[in-house]
Amino acid sequence: MKPRYLSILRDTLLLLPRLLGASARVVFAGIGNGPSKRLKHLASAEGSAQMLGLEPRTVRGARVEEVHSGTATRSRLCVEYTADAGPERGPDSFFIKSRPPGFASALFGVLFDLGGNEVLFYRNIRDSIPVKTPRVYFAEGDSSDYVLLLEDLGAKNCEFQTLASKCSFEEARSIVRTLGRMHGTFWQSERFDTDLAWIRRFETDGDFRLLNLVRNLSVPIAIQKYAHVIPEEIREVIPHLMKNYQRLEEQWAQGPRTLLHGDAHLGNMYFQDGEAGLLDWQVCQYGQGMRDISYLLVNSLSEELRLAHQKDLIRDYLGVLEAQGVSLDFETAWRQYRLQSVYAWIAGVVTAPSNFQPEQVVAAGLGRACAAVLDLDAIALIREL
Repeated sequence: MKPRYLSILRDTLLLLPRLLGASARVVFAGIGNGPSKRLKHLASAEGSAQMLGLEPRTVRGARVEEVHSGTATRSRLCVEYTADAGPERGPDSFFIKSRPPGFASALFGVLFDLGGNEVLFYRNIRDSIPVKTPRVYFAEGDSSDYVLLLEDLGAKNCEFQTLASKCSFEEARSIVRTLGRMHGTFWQSERFDTDLAWIRRFETDGDFRLLNLVRNLSVPIAIQKYAHVIPEEIREVIPHLMKNYQRLEEQWAQGPRTLLHGDAHLGNMYFQDGEAGLLDWQVCQYGQGMRDISYLLVNSLSEELRLAHQKDLIRDYLGVLEAQGVSLDFETAWRQYRLQSVYAWIAGVVTAPSNFQPEQVVAAGLGRACAAVLDLDAIALIREL
């Protein structure tokens, strides 16, 4: 039996209790029986008043509309107030995130604690970050059944992009500066040993075996399905990369670290008054700041724009850090950037077999990531592992 299949069998057997436990949580939460219990409660006048901290008599009715599902259910809550609401009434509409309705999507969220992670972000971190991100009105639950009641940015003259959108240089610079302000604020913060000790990081990440299983299952599928965009040079180094992935993780964890968004592509950004804001904190984590920068530039910039401006944007980022008293030299940042491009590529490959994005979007993203791994000579860094 090939080593990869032995690894898959071993990890599956060792993860079986966790998989069964997560499945039980999903079933117990009522997945497959329509909207989550919390979302159903929110759609009532009584539930909306309770979650907004208002007297029941101040809310006449509430309805949930525009439902879209992926790794989370995204919808809008419209609230109608009574005359008794007075000046303390809330907005007329809110943005809702809750667990997805399908079993597979919900199981994925529970296994990686996506919803629970975002609930903790909004409860413990949101008010202390110096960048734009939606205001939170209510955040409760765990990944099996949660609700986030957030500011409806669609009603606030905000501009949104998608993963397939073309990022301009001005937008990229705005995002890089936003990330720099956030990273500088949390750079080597003592909070990661106290109230933020729950944040995912290499030393305490219990998902390594699970991620190893996902990689072993996904990579061959992605290579076959998207062979036309994955060059032979990259395919040749994949066995060495998979064999030495633990060493790669160790290198990614070296040096000063900070709070990361963790999924910093253009589709998770918005723009208001010319300034970038950040959305979707399901995979926020503790690590090298260059992970967010590399992930952004590799995934959201065209190859031509990235090649023309990546060094300037990194220097801009370092300048934002320096203004906050954080020192990171360009040579160190550049090496981290090159090595973190491998993370951007792996993230694309691992999610490629899913149906979260259309195939043409996945192919375009993988093509950009492959180009970055090659022109940054990240393959040489992989071979050094």
